[in-house]
Amino acid sequence: MPGMMTTVAGSSARPGSFRSALAAWVTILAGCAWMLTNGFGVLSDDESVTEVTPVGRRISAQVDAAVQMVVAMKGWTGADAVGAGLSSMEPMRQQGTLEGLAYAIVARWMDDPATSESAMSELIASAGDDELVRSVEACLAQATARVGDAGSEVSPLPSGVTRESLAPLGASATLLESMATGDSALGAQVAERASRIAVAVVGFFALAFVALAGGLVALVLLAVHASDGRARSRLAPTLLGHQAIHIELFAAWVVYEVLLGVVASQVDLAGLGTIGVITFQALGLLALLWPVYRGMPWSELRRELGLTTGAGIVRETAWGVVAWCMAIPMVLVGIVISLILGWLLGDDISSARHPLQEGLRSSSAGGIVIWYLVAAVVAPLLEEIVFRGGLYRGLRGGTSGLPLVVSMVVSALLSSLVFAAIHPQGILFVPILGALAMSFCLVRELRGSLVAPMVGHALNNGLIVTLNLVLFT
Repeated sequence: MPGMMTTVAGSSARPGSFRSALAAWVTILAGCAWMLTNGFGVLSDDESVTEVTPVGRRISAQVDAAVQMVVAMKGWTGADAVGAGLSSMEPMRQQGTLEGLAYAIVARWMDDPATSESAMSELIASAGDDELVRSVEACLAQATARVGDAGSEVSPLPSGVTRESLAPLGASATLLESMATGDSALGAQVAERASRIAVAVVGFFALAFVALAGGLVALVLLAVHASDGRARSRLAPTLLGHQAIHIELFAAWVVYEVLLGVVASQVDLAGLGTIGVITFQALGLLALLWPVYRGMPWSELRRELGLTTGAGIVRETAWGVVAWCMAIPMVLVGIVISLILGWLLGDDISSARHPLQEGLRSSSAGGIVIWYLVAAVVAPLLEEIVFRGGLYRGLRGGTSGLPLVVSMVVSALLSSLVFAAIHPQGILFVPILGALAMSFCLVRELRGSLVAPMVGHALNNGLIVTLNLVLFT
């Protein structure tokens, strides 16, 4: 963006030095490594315990949602959905026994008995002593025996099989019971709910498509305005040389997150209720006290972090919507990179999980409120302050001697990589989350204020929580 204004040079007695910046970066790297490795393997991993414990096991949220989407596809397109539906579930069947059973059940539901029998044969060979595998085998055998008896009365489940014993299979358990007993009303219930889910998903992607078009237009206009000097950096005038204090602020937040993770591994924070969970998350804002303690005036810190209303709340809020729209084409690029990365690593993006998915499935109404407040209110406020206000701002100050565009790109890439890496979706989601963060960095540069990136972040998270709520509850 050659037309953007250059950094305003200046100097004053300020806290922060090269030595303190080095110490802050060591702290950041060590803290991020701790978070990424679950405390270098020291902290307990509840997810791994659940995976090997037969009591209380449950099919993954992604596969359960995929089952319902396939059912909806069959209802909408009939036989045309057979190949597409089963192929979409193929990678998921490798996630575990429950997921493999769901695949076999759906194949039978989709009138593909050969695929169903093949999948069951594999499961019997590998987990034939699993009680649930034997129950599904018995139910499928009974369903096969009922073929051609559509008008017969509803029969009970096979001996020793109960609805409760099949419950870990989620929606596919209802499909299995419907086929085994001949109770078509059960299958109709799944199909009705699946149709509602599919309509919601289609609506979400329609909204995303509109945002994609708007985002592409905004990016093109931005490039044109930058080339003729009409688009200027509103962050650059606040860069008064290299200030390690902003990096120190981010390091202070990393230290808090590490301590919170240690506490969370020992105490059930969710048991503290909505106020308790939100309070512990929001206390990360205590990192703002560090620069003040180090001698930086609050009025100056607030201005440099972007804690201002910019051109006004209404205008900055509108820019937040634009920021989310610009993020959509960037995220599409990130998805392509993630798919290539998954191919190289022999992994699949569909296997990625997020605590949000399982959390929503097991949450009460109050728990769902917690997820919305944490994801769409607390996280955007806190993360924008520490990432775009602290880390990106500190990197821009540290690279202010470089050409403006180079400084922006380097700072955005580094801060976005850290942002993506410490989120719990795994390595395949790093390009996607990084692309989203790049959009927030761009609008931070353009507006100076953090209002726009906060609004864009909140809009994104709110929509994602809503979509997951529809899919996984």
